[in-house]
Amino acid sequence: MQGGHGEPFTSPLFYESMARFDHTTRHVILEPGSVSPGILALLQGRRCRLLVADAALALNRLSEKPQETEFLLHQVEPLINDAGVEKIDTVLCWDLLNYLSLPLFNAFTARLAAIMAPSGMLHAYIHSAHNVMPRRPQRYSVLGDDLVARFDHDPPERKAPRYSYGDLDKHASGLRVARSMLLRNGIQEYLLRVKPE
Repeated sequence: MQGGHGEPFTSPLFYESMARFDHTTRHVILEPGSVSPGILALLQGRRCRLLVADAALALNRLSEKPQETEFLLHQVEPLINDAGVEKIDTVLCWDLLNYLSLPLFNAFTARLAAIMAPSGMLHAYIHSAHNVMPRRPQRYSVLGDDLVARFDHDPPERKAPRYSYGDLDKHASGLRVARSMLLRNGIQEYLLRVKPE
């Protein structure tokens, strides 16, 4: 089934990252995939700039090819544009990290760290309790103030890498795991922050 909403779930770390956005300070948000349904409504009235890279499927395809990190860095850079003179405050990865090989995850986070603000954070969902996952990154819909739901409904047909806290912390370049929380639906929710220089 495509479209519609899956079972809504609470996403405390997502809303923690969104709570930083007030009405007085400008914030820049990057969605590496396509725009999430409901995100514009959530940001309405706040001083935010939303950048949508629409690169999730290209990154997914790139992940299927074993490559050296230096090559991957050159491939990732044009997919994830910077924000000009501004730095990115928050990156909403949703479940994209599950679809990146560890070398590509390293190159991807290196690119992000180069364009993020010193206080920047990355939000992500990891299928740590699931053996299989959909064949491509899914879109997630923001529902009101405290709920999120999976918007796409591709069947689970691809082996999940089940990345651990240690995997993410070890292979993230320029970022570190700040917080992690296991949600009731078996998804491990993460916040990664820019490493201090």
